[in-house]
Parts: sequence; structure tokens; C-alpha cells
Amino acid sequence: MSVRVEAPCPRHPESEAGTPVEAESPSAIASEFQCSFCGDRHALQVASITPQGGLTACVACAHPELYTQKDFPRGLGIAIVVLAAVLAPFTMYISLVVAALIDAVLFKVARDVVVCYTCRARHSHFAREPVHPRFDREIEERLKFGARAVMGKPMRAGGTADAPEPEH
Repeated sequence: MSVRVEAPCPRHPESEAGTPVEAESPSAIASEFQCSFCGDRHALQVASITPQGGLTACVACAHPELYTQKDFPRGLGIAIVVLAAVLAPFTMYISLVVAALIDAVLFKVARDVVVCYTCRARHSHFAREPVHPRFDREIEERLKFGARAVMGKPMRAGGTADAPEPEH
């Protein structure tokens, strides 16, 4: 299966969707991409890819703080819940149980995607090692607010590669 990076435009962060960059393997990713928003060419940080095909940092911006989430459209998940809630009185609330079962199946089936905290680039189908933990609000606030973030723990040296899961 080919790898995919949805790289955002570094010059136009207001552009919502990133430019998809695909390759047959992690080692075959190009060293640059042409932005679909502005047409400019931007470098990709291919040194962030391990020899085994994993990620030590973001391929788009080389930032070491990454998190893992399920690759599933949130709008569809919300639509399923809303539909189940609307149908609940008419189905004796069985629709809520069905929605929970659908959610459990989709959670098991959906692949993981690795996302960059700073540029929001999405990395799909890379090797699972090194493992990046799920989203951590502390990391996001430290990156967003810098010294003004009031948290007790310092940032991890070397980023999130093989870091433990957040405690919350």
C-alpha cells in the first residue's frame, strides 16, 4: 500500500486542505511537492523517515511533535449519532445501540493516521514504529502559547517518537 502525506502550504496556512503527496513506499517520497493552493514548490523533510519507514518528525515541517488518531471523517460519525438520536424514540432506543455498534466496528476498521501538532500535516500508511501517542492537549498548548502555557511538565526531548500515552 502506498504512503500518503497531506502537506499544508507553509506560505498559506489558512488553506484548509493539504496537498496530497503519494509514493509507493516511504523511501520513494519526493523531496518536494507543488502546492495545490498557490502552485509554489515546497521541500519535504524526507530525513524524518526512518529506514524502516516510520516517522521521527513531520515530513512537511520536520517538527518532532506528532500524534496518532483514527483516519475517519468526523462529519460521518456525527451524522450517525444524530440520526440514531432522532430515530431513538421511534425504535425504542435500539438505534442508539446500533449506532454504538457501528462506532465500535468503524473504530476497529479505521486505520491510524499520524498528524503534526504544528502544521497539521497528515501522514498515512507509514510504519507503526516509532509509535506516536494519541493527542495530548498539554503539547498543543505549549506549542500554541509557548512560555505563557502553565503546565507542570517540560516538553519531551526528541519529540513524541516512542513516547508514552498521555495520562488524561
